[in-house]
Parts: sequence; structure tokens; C-alpha cells
Amino acid sequence: MKTPLKAAVAAIALMSGGASLAADMPRRGLLPPAPELPTFYDWSGIYVGGQVGYSWGSDRASEFATAGRLPLGRSFDYSPSSFIGGARLGFNYQLGAVVLGVEGDIEGLNAHAGQGDAGGTVRVRQSWQGSVRARLGYSLDRILVYATAGAAFSKLEYTYASPLAGLSETINASRTGWTVGGGVDYALTDRLILGIDYRYTDYGRFDHVGLSAYLGRTVEHEPSAHAVRASLAYKF
Repeated sequence: MKTPLKAAVAAIALMSGGASLAADMPRRGLLPPAPELPTFYDWSGIYVGGQVGYSWGSDRASEFATAGRLPLGRSFDYSPSSFIGGARLGFNYQLGAVVLGVEGDIEGLNAHAGQGDAGGTVRVRQSWQGSVRARLGYSLDRILVYATAGAAFSKLEYTYASPLAGLSETINASRTGWTVGGGVDYALTDRLILGIDYRYTDYGRFDHVGLSAYLGRTVEHEPSAHAVRASLAYKF
């Protein structure tokens, strides 16, 4: 009986030691935990900021006889330009890599220019401008490339003078036009966004019928402008 008992004890000890050894051995066929995926910047949200830049425009004053609107063969081209600065407010919503947005801005400037001769001079001054636009962008993580288009607003002050008669007249023309352009934004941090953009703005054609200095003459204007801006915004 002693021999079978010793054999059973030895078998139990062997099985116990084998199980302990198996528990200590590394498991085969199990992969290490996957690394965490990188997080991408989320452009969704409201932002507010400011911008500075430079605007250069063009305007042509073409003169016609008021009666019958016959061309008088007189036209002047001039280019009002100015440094600009203002504020912007916008909202972005991101769908995958596509970013949809809307933005509005208001700017102050001191653009002025004039042209003419002894037969008459025309001067223009522009002190503010603004816009409301849609934006369509493509996100490259913290870089956003976008196009923008919408409505533009401004007030243009024109002064018409007749040196020979010693008369002058001034009008304020509130104008609504369109603007289009594009830009690049870069998220410096999760909240601060640095940007640069370009836009072209066109205020259409309109007439001024002379009442004193330009009595009997109608002046047609075609104001437009280009502008580049650098901006810094805070995203909520």
C-alpha cells in the first residue's frame, strides 16, 4: 500500500508544480494593448477676434450729360487705399474634414483719393466697411483652408467741385455689394486661432446727378477694393 500512496502523492505534487509553472509562463497569442489614437483639432464653436490689414481700391468716375445721358468723353480713375482694422465674430461646424461657417466683420479705414482737372474734380473718402459671409473650409488638423463669399456694406463720401465756378457739392452713398475670397487659419492653441485672408469686394455701379457744382452732369461710379488681413481670434 505504501508504494501506490507514494505514487499518488508524487503525481499530485507534479501536477501542482506544473500548474504553477504554467501560470508563471507568459501567455501566447495575446496582442499588447493598442496605442491611443491621436486626437485631431475640433474647429466647431463660436469665435471672436480682431484683424488688421491693408486695402487698396479702384473707382472710375465717368461723366454724362444728365439730359439724355450722353457721354461727355470725360472719365477719371483713382485708387483710394488705407490701412484697416476691426473686429470679427463667427461660428464653425465641423463635419469630418469639412468645416462650414458663417462670419461677420466691421472695420474702420481712412481711404481717400481724387482726380480731375479745371473742368471738374471728384474726390472720394471711405471711413468704414463691413461684411456678412458664408465660409467653406477643409481641415488639416490644426490648419484650416477655406473660401468665403457674401454681402459687403460701406458708405462712400463723394465731393464734386467746379474750380472755374468755385462751387462744390458732397453726397454720402451707402452701398451694398458682394465680396469673395479665401484664407488660412491655424490653431495656435485649443482656443487661439491665427489667420490670414484675402478678399475682393465690388459695390456695383451707381449714378450721381449733379445739383450745383455738377449741374447738368451725371457721374457714374464703379467702386471696388482688394484687401489682405491678419487676424487673431478666441474660440469658445
